[in-house]
Amino acid sequence: MPSIFGYWTLRGLGQASRFILEYTGEEYQDVRFDAINAKEKWQEEKTKNPHGLEFPNLPFYVDGDIKLTQSAAILHHLAKKHGLAGANTEEEWRRLDLLEGVLGDVRMTFAWLCYGCRDEASFSAQRPVMRERVTPVIKQLSASLGSKQWLLGDKISYVDFLLYDVLSNWLELEKDLLDELPNLQQFRARFEALPAIKAYMQSERFIKWPLSGPDAFFGGK
Repeated sequence: MPSIFGYWTLRGLGQASRFILEYTGEEYQDVRFDAINAKEKWQEEKTKNPHGLEFPNLPFYVDGDIKLTQSAAILHHLAKKHGLAGANTEEEWRRLDLLEGVLGDVRMTFAWLCYGCRDEASFSAQRPVMRERVTPVIKQLSASLGSKQWLLGDKISYVDFLLYDVLSNWLELEKDLLDELPNLQQFRARFEALPAIKAYMQSERFIKWPLSGPDAFFGGK
């Protein structure tokens, strides 16, 4: 029986998990809720809670007796299930935790800009401020990647899916963000060339837009 992944019809906090599900070839049902035109559909499902979720929320993931909400919990489960959580050493687990935290900061900077600004004036004022804040971290991520294929080395792990996702979000806004960071440009091209990822991104199932919810000033409309 296929697993079930439920989330809004947007990229947001669900995109990295969708990428992993596609990359690993896991058979799953992609249940989507329209946050703009049919938000009440999720509210009704949340009330009825047909999957028996302990904490009903989006995203959710159901696979038999495994019933999860919270994007990080789902991502970690999928990573362990499909061998994308490093080599099971304490050193690599620490590194994964560190990288995930850094990428979370990069995502939050983008989210603050998108959701925190309510009009063009505030967005135009805060955009260069947030870019200046995130640029040093992007450069640090470039240095961390170095000449490796993936953040942990030759083997892809779940933080690579996060890295691709957060870079893609920022590049929708700042097209030249990686112009001086060729290794991150190569990383993006390498990720997109993975056969399962390439097929997914060329399919009608792939969500390119919106990036964020309808309340976001950028990425949600």
